[in-house]
Amino acid sequence: MKRIRKFLYRIYKLVHKQIALIQWNSWVKSGKKIKINIGASRTKFDGWFQTEQYFLDVANRSDFVKMFSKKKINNILAEHVLEHITNEDLALMLKHFLEFAADDINIRIAVPDGYHADPKYINDVKPNGSSYGADDHKNLFTYRSLSKLFEEAGFKAHPVEYWDENAIFHQGYINDDKGHIRRSFINDDRNKSGKPVYTSLIIDFTKQ
Repeated sequence: MKRIRKFLYRIYKLVHKQIALIQWNSWVKSGKKIKINIGASRTKFDGWFQTEQYFLDVANRSDFVKMFSKKKINNILAEHVLEHITNEDLALMLKHFLEFAADDINIRIAVPDGYHADPKYINDVKPNGSSYGADDHKNLFTYRSLSKLFEEAGFKAHPVEYWDENAIFHQGYINDDKGHIRRSFINDDRNKSGKPVYTSLIIDFTKQ
């Protein structure tokens, strides 16, 4: 049964990769801005092209050459994706982002917030934490560590929503054209009481 599932999954990825390639070629020819939503094949936002690893592997330069050799990237959105990527692949990803970025690039990253004031939140989202998917988490970023990672690669950090080291919550996120974040203070239903129960560390990055 496992072999059958693996075989069917390989077929599924091959078919969807071909479909995504056709859709991508049509997207590029349309003249639209190059706005990509990474690791989000099941999430569709108007004006954004959603990708998955089988189509755009952020650690694989040849995927970037294939997709962005003719038109540079204007916007990148990644919601709760980077915490699943190894440090080695993050370094490669940032090199590729910088190389294939348009001058007006905006990269909006949302990840679990390592400075969140609630110990339960931290226990849920830390590597090997108790929440669904946390067994695959490689990092628990703070606004300082995530900013440093991107700045050392040649980007400038613009923190949007985050907790600081003094347990103070900073909220500047709005639903704008830089990318919709569902797990944000204003969009997550867990915050409907007005208290920041579940928030994300959200930072926008531009070229330095």
